Amino acid sequence: MRRLPLLLLLAATLLAALPARAQRELRLLAAELPPYTYQVPSGSVSEQPGPGRGIVHDAVVEMARRVGHSGRIEYMPWFRAQEIARTEPNVGILALTRSPEREDHYLWMVKVLSDDLVLVGAAGVDVADLSRVKDRPAGVLLSSGAEALVRGLGFTKVSPQREEWMNARRLKDRRIDAWLAPRAMVVHAVREVRGNLDVLQFGQVVRVSDLYLAASRNLPEAEARRWQAAFAAMQADGTMAAIRRRHEQARVDPVEDEKRRIVEEPFN
Repeated sequence: MRRLPLLLLLAATLLAALPARAQRELRLLAAELPPYTYQVPSGSVSEQPGPGRGIVHDAVVEMARRVGHSGRIEYMPWFRAQEIARTEPNVGILALTRSPEREDHYLWMVKVLSDDLVLVGAAGVDVADLSRVKDRPAGVLLSSGAEALVRGLGFTKVSPQREEWMNARRLKDRRIDAWLAPRAMVVHAVREVRGNLDVLQFGQVVRVSDLYLAASRNLPEAEARRWQAAFAAMQADGTMAAIRRRHEQARVDPVEDEKRRIVEEPFN
């Protein structure tokens, strides 16, 4: 019986240590950025979104498995995910485009893939250069590198939206004349709203869009190296190539407007 207080003390010590240990696992954040990271059904359709998927989502889940991480990825609004990764420790964020505007705010841990940031126009709109649409209604993703770019260039009629399908629908309805986004996101979003890719004008490639698993600036170097080594192994053994092939064949299921719970942001 005399040993009981000591055992209770040891148990209390172990329990007190559990939250600290749980916090050591890298917190992974993502948003609805199809085809890179998304849920089916998404939060715009269901109060209980489905499991995550996407080429970057699946790549990071596999990296997580190889480093002994649970693979849990939290989905939330994109602006919020970036804010948390910028200001809180031990946070990973996917799929973040590396851009001059973001360079100093994150640790750029693993480049998962590259895409082209392209300028897209409605039928009859000249999108040969960004300057041609500087004073026309233009769509971008809210809190994206594309938004920072066009605002920095002095675009006068920028209409940021929370998700790219909103820009696809606005372009389809001719409420915007141009749209700046990564090519794969444009294609996916247009198909999601039953748009016609054949009538769109694909103009200037503004810059390469390198998509990363990034992290809080203060993430320990040893932790970053573990994720980098896992991704290098995935490239070497063909796992990443298999993930790419699987997503190249992925079907995009259109979502009708009446099924959406979340509506577009107001023009601003």
